[in-house]
Amino acid sequence: MRSAIRFAGLALVGVFLSACATPNDGELVADPYEGFNRSVHSVNKGLDQAVLKPASEAYDFVTPSLFRLLLSNGISHLELPNVFINQVLQGESEAALSTLGRFTVNTIYGAAGALDPATELGLPKEKTDFGLTLSSWGVSEGAYIELPLFGPSTERDALGLLVDVALSPTTYISGGSDTVVQAALASVRPIDILESRTRRGALIDDLLYRSEDSYVSLKTSFIQNRRRRALGNETDVESLPDLFSN
Repeated sequence: MRSAIRFAGLALVGVFLSACATPNDGELVADPYEGFNRSVHSVNKGLDQAVLKPASEAYDFVTPSLFRLLLSNGISHLELPNVFINQVLQGESEAALSTLGRFTVNTIYGAAGALDPATELGLPKEKTDFGLTLSSWGVSEGAYIELPLFGPSTERDALGLLVDVALSPTTYISGGSDTVVQAALASVRPIDILESRTRRGALIDDLLYRSEDSYVSLKTSFIQNRRRRALGNETDVESLPDLFSN
C-alpha cells in the first residue's frame, strides 16, 4: 500500500512538471509526439481490426443481453470506490455521498452490484477519474498521447490513469488461494474491454475505418469529449471514442 501511495505521489508530481505543453496556432491540442503517436495508432488499429473488433462481435452474438447487463453492472460497481475518492478530491461532496449511497445499496440489495436498485432510488451512476480531478485542480492537459492498448490520452490523463490504478481497491485484491476469485478478478478487464467495444462499435468503426484520417478523427473526438467532461457537461457514454478503456 505504501509503495502504491508513493507511486501515486510521484505520478502527481510528474503531471505538474510535464503537463505544460500548449497547442500551436490552429491546433486542437499540442501534439509534439505525432510521429510516435501515429505509429502506436497503427498498432492499436491493427489490434482492433484483427482481435478486438471480431472478438466483440462474437461476444455480442453469443452472450445473452441479460447476462451482459449483469456483467456490466458488476464491473461498474467495482469502479465506485475509485469514483468516490475522485469526487471527494474534486470537492464534489453531494456527488460523493450519492456514489457512497449507490455502492451501499447495490452491495446489500443488488447482489453485490449485479443488480441496480440504486438507480431506482435516485442514486444514478456517475463516472469520473483522476485525470478529471487534476483538471479540477487547474492542471493543464498537456500534449496528446496515444497509449499502446489504452488508446487516446493526454499527458495529464495518462498520469491520471496510473494514479487511478493505485487508488483502485481491485489493485490490492489478490483472492488469496481462492482460484475462483483470482480467475474472476483476472477476467474483469477483458470483459470490460469487450463490453466497451461492443457498446461503442458503430462510433469506433466510423472513426477508425470510415474517416479520411483515423488518427485525427480519434484525437479530435477524444479531446472534445474530455474537455466537455472537464467542464461538467453531460456526455453520452456512447459518444466516448476510447478504444480500450471504459
